Amino acid sequence: MVFARAVLALAVMLLPATCVPSAAEELPWEEHPVRQGETLDTIAEQYPVDSNCIRRANELSGDVPPEGLTLLVPHNDGLLLETLAEVRARRKGETTADRYIEEDDRPGQAPMPASPRVDRMRSEYPGIEGLIALARGSAAEAAVITRPQLSWPVEGIVFSPFGLRRGRFHCGIDISAPRGTPIRTAAPGTVVRAATRRGFGKSILIDHGGGVMTRYSHCDTMLCKAGDKVSPGQVIGKVGRTGRTTGPHLHFEVVIDGKHQDPQKHLPQRGD
Repeated sequence: MVFARAVLALAVMLLPATCVPSAAEELPWEEHPVRQGETLDTIAEQYPVDSNCIRRANELSGDVPPEGLTLLVPHNDGLLLETLAEVRARRKGETTADRYIEEDDRPGQAPMPASPRVDRMRSEYPGIEGLIALARGSAAEAAVITRPQLSWPVEGIVFSPFGLRRGRFHCGIDISAPRGTPIRTAAPGTVVRAATRRGFGKSILIDHGGGVMTRYSHCDTMLCKAGDKVSPGQVIGKVGRTGRTTGPHLHFEVVIDGKHQDPQKHLPQRGD
């Protein structure tokens, strides 16, 4: 029993360093070098924020940023001010990214000394290193398991997949469905935004936790608002053709850790 308690205590002390990713790996923005012909609208299609958010974050006035300019794109609208502060700091030749680097990860610094309590446990309980590794591995697996299982938001045929489409990147999938078809949440979560988005019409963004977000666009009707807690399969809107579209369908996006993913790789397989 004493040994088990010691293992548990040591795991508790050590797991935060392994379960919580270094903040240096989780900067709240992504860098996007502007390519020829890109506009803020086409850039925004690749990320879970709209063009106005990118414009404000980088203090731009027009819709066509200069080719070669590196834009900072916030992972979500709530990180706009942090991203703007970084843009301004870089213009001054500084960087605020240092505040995201853990103290013991800073170059040139000596590693932090081990805790005397940890050293004592290691000396008193031979073989505990293996248990520590096992505990860390279990924690890593748990972090993966906490990501929600997604379900299909509507029944219909995927007529436009994820990836390059007519020379442009399609950041989601398009699912055909009649106008008025109920749109259901892919997983429980919190509505981050339910508003009109340029090009996408009425659009709903939901945060499911675990770094997973989903977006539902071209809605005819939105039946939720920012801040709402939603349950699995809850009807949040109805299929429509708002925004730039040739017919009623749902544009569905999956964003994991700030990067767009192919939704079909995270949805249950079914026959279209």
